[in-house]
Amino acid sequence: MSEQMEKIVAARDYIQARTKIMPQVAIILGSGLGSLADEVKIDAVFPYSEIPGFPATTVVGHAGRLVVGQLEGKHVVVMQGRFHYYEGQPMATVILPVRVMYALGARVLIVTNSAGGLNPDFEPGDVMLITDHLNLMGTNALIGPNEDELGPRFPDMTHTYSPHLQALALRLARREEIALQQGIYAAWSGPTYETPAERRFLRLIGGDAVGMSTVPEVTAARHAGMRILGLSAITNIATGAADQPPDNHEQVLAMAQVAGEKLVRLVRRLVREMPVLDYLIPDRLVALIDQDANWLAALFDHTLLKPEATLQQITELCQEAKQYNFASVCINPLHVKHAAELLDDTPVRVCTVIGFPLGALTPEQKAHEAEQAIEDGATEVDMVINLGGLKAGDDALVERDIMAVVQTAHRRGAMVKVIIETALLTDEEKVRACTLAKKAGADFVKTSTGFSTGGATVADVALMRQTVGPDMGVKAAGGVKTLADAKAMVAAGANRLGASASVKIMQEIQSR
Repeated sequence: MSEQMEKIVAARDYIQARTKIMPQVAIILGSGLGSLADEVKIDAVFPYSEIPGFPATTVVGHAGRLVVGQLEGKHVVVMQGRFHYYEGQPMATVILPVRVMYALGARVLIVTNSAGGLNPDFEPGDVMLITDHLNLMGTNALIGPNEDELGPRFPDMTHTYSPHLQALALRLARREEIALQQGIYAAWSGPTYETPAERRFLRLIGGDAVGMSTVPEVTAARHAGMRILGLSAITNIATGAADQPPDNHEQVLAMAQVAGEKLVRLVRRLVREMPVLDYLIPDRLVALIDQDANWLAALFDHTLLKPEATLQQITELCQEAKQYNFASVCINPLHVKHAAELLDDTPVRVCTVIGFPLGALTPEQKAHEAEQAIEDGATEVDMVINLGGLKAGDDALVERDIMAVVQTAHRRGAMVKVIIETALLTDEEKVRACTLAKKAGADFVKTSTGFSTGGATVADVALMRQTVGPDMGVKAAGGVKTLADAKAMVAAGANRLGASASVKIMQEIQSR
């Protein structure tokens, strides 16, 4: 074991010995933004100086502690302050907390910072959604021997900031009436603020905001396969114009408080509605289900896809989903608008099916169907792939089929699960289908519509999990009728369950 891995394990073990919470979401709070930690129902607090391998933070505006607890019903681990390269810390230390939070179980990272506004349209007090970044720190957080246990030597950075989480943030910002700017974050090593010429250069190469953090932590999180959402509190004008006032750290902190109020509201709403279990590796999920039935409820897509379903039955389905706090209701497109109205302002999402039940539509038709369903209120789309194309070996068509829906859905903040109809495929075809779904950017692969000759099997779920790896969801659907079925699917690698027997299964586990 490398020295870095020994530090990660030591810090993880120290924290785990003092809390039973396995965090789902990791949150990093930048300068002046630590008030969000006050909203957490705290289980344990760790000053950085007490955690093995963690130094004390030296920056004004950073409390310098790790908080573990619950926020909006989710288990979270929150950094109140971070370590900076400009403090003289080696990059291995700067990114250590992210790697420890990943080791604790977090698979989603929300990273915040205070930043100067390079974009002349930005005002101090704005909040910017980070769509991409520029690393101008003069180094990379992953330089040195690769930690193979955490990720690949050459991690892809194409979609570093999750398109799905970005779209979700934009949708929730509209609900919270927060004007959310969007832009590229330029990372500067610091500790000096940038000269006017440097700021004009950063703007020229595409930067919208500039700061002295974030990119190292994001790089480490991406290396580990975490889903990442970045938010900047714009604290000062940094356009490099001739009339720009001098920079002052106290004023930066003051404006961080202004933006921080908006940021706290947005992050709370994001944590509440974020489908975090979809990003949780299910290796510990069976044990969690035994501890608390709510973990099981959060995996269910409560399903009613019968063509003869009535509006009254859809209403009852939604009421049951709210009662048990299921992940979603899964219904035909006809009923999406009705369900969305009933479930508005609840954590229960609306899932619908595209290309159902046979998948024999063109990519353009499926994309249009997805667009309409999302317009009606769907936030998740389960699409049936082109099975004929797959069996004919036309992988290009299948990938285009999936990508058409993925691009449409992600642009509107919806998640995509790709139904591969395992009962109709050979193992080789299942592997190809899963590989194509992952390549096309889908969020999940799903076993079945439930309308073919068979539903989910443990062997199929295990094969799908092995194929897509830890950074993609697997949904077991069709034939999940008992608690034993549900547990077996989760043990095999599923982190979402599609079932019409959801209520029956919840009653079974609650009666024990």
